[in-house]
Amino acid sequence: MRSGLILLIVKILWVDDEIDQFKSHLLFLESEGLTVKTASSAHEALEALAREAFNLILLDYRMPGVDGLTLFREIKRMAPHVPIAMVTMMSDKDVMETAIATEAFDFVIKPVQPSQIVVIAKKVAAREVKQKKLGKELAEVFRTLSTLPDTYQGWLAKARLLMETRLGLSEEDRKALDEALASANEEFARWIARNYPRLLSEGYNFSHNILERHIFPTLKEGGKAILFLIDCFRLDQFSYFIPTLSSDLRIGIVDYMSILPSATGFSRNAMFAGVLPKEIHARHPGWLDDNQNEQTLLSENLARCGLGGLTFTYRKLNTFEDLKRLIISDKPLQVYIINFVDLMFHLRHELDVLKALGESVDALMHWGDFLLKESELADKVKEAVDQGFKAFITSDHGWVMAERPSLIHGGGDLTPGLRYKFGDSIRLVQNSGIIVKELSDWGLPSIPGAHRLLLSTDYSFLVYSTDPRRYEKVYKGGVFHGGISLEEMALPLIRVEK
Repeated sequence: MRSGLILLIVKILWVDDEIDQFKSHLLFLESEGLTVKTASSAHEALEALAREAFNLILLDYRMPGVDGLTLFREIKRMAPHVPIAMVTMMSDKDVMETAIATEAFDFVIKPVQPSQIVVIAKKVAAREVKQKKLGKELAEVFRTLSTLPDTYQGWLAKARLLMETRLGLSEEDRKALDEALASANEEFARWIARNYPRLLSEGYNFSHNILERHIFPTLKEGGKAILFLIDCFRLDQFSYFIPTLSSDLRIGIVDYMSILPSATGFSRNAMFAGVLPKEIHARHPGWLDDNQNEQTLLSENLARCGLGGLTFTYRKLNTFEDLKRLIISDKPLQVYIINFVDLMFHLRHELDVLKALGESVDALMHWGDFLLKESELADKVKEAVDQGFKAFITSDHGWVMAERPSLIHGGGDLTPGLRYKFGDSIRLVQNSGIIVKELSDWGLPSIPGAHRLLLSTDYSFLVYSTDPRRYEKVYKGGVFHGGISLEEMALPLIRVEK
């Protein structure tokens, strides 16, 4: 019996240089209510796409002339909204990983069984039903957005609503939501510029107080805590990760904001130090320049909070294998920094061979999700909880994909960085950004030659006005952080326990 969902699928394009071998498969699929057009080459496939619309494309990886991944990218440029299922062999693991990164919808494993295709068709049909429903609900999302106040909690609620809603939307609806997110970021930047010093003074949750308020109480009660901090990971990426956690665990989430600049040297140092950057600098000049002293800062933070005798583990995990081989000890506090997601994002921008990992925000989010699944983080969380730990998962900051340059002037005193720069001579010439002059009010040190701070807003990156086109060519599409945006500043602290 034909499924009602299947009837929603109008056309499938099956691309395979040996398509004549699948006549019986085609007959079976047609008996299931599916219309299937075929193409035996890349040229035929692109011609078919130019002539008519399809709901699903089956694409064989091993084709002569143009390989499946190259054709995949051509199809995505022509019809970015159409889901593609790659037809591969089980041995094509590298191909599957790259396809995941470039947003393949699913896989058909050879030898091809028509039932596999029917299952994928049903998934596509279910997705279309969900997207139509989400499209209708989008108006309600915008109505809800308009009711949320411009307050600390209101902006965190807006961030979660906007960033999570876009995950399940169609291409067209996602563009509408992205426009709303961009508009919200403009308002958020203005609100932060007016209110950030007050928020700090009134004690809202930021990077520098999140451990003392939400993790240290477990230790003071005699419990055990383990923290997995994923460097450079966004709130919406955590929404992909949470469903991978074991269903028999209890999960709680507290949203909070990264301090500014929303960059590792400031936000993560402040998190472990338990104080704002200006206090870190006052005690340890130069320590904000890198993250080589986090363990010492954490030790000082514990002592100040009455936990000075506590033994703890602090370790950076730079590869999959570091996490997979991780042995959880009995020490009451264990902190693990997961660096390999951020490392891969930056390598992607710097090395041409890794640019295939993604050319859009969504591709990078899928790739980050894939990295965490492959690293078996969810299994480590379950293992820790089974050993009596409360597990906490968070990030030090999120990220944005750079879209356009903001032109600046300045001399040799300016610090490096594409989303923020310190320097007395910093001047914003064109486009967006906020200049901070009272650094102490923003919890930042005032260092000779660096009494001013320029923070990028929206999706811009800072470049000198001498040769902006050259800089734009190099940095556009890169993954950056340090500025003011909901994607960089809104973070979840996830608590996992039995």
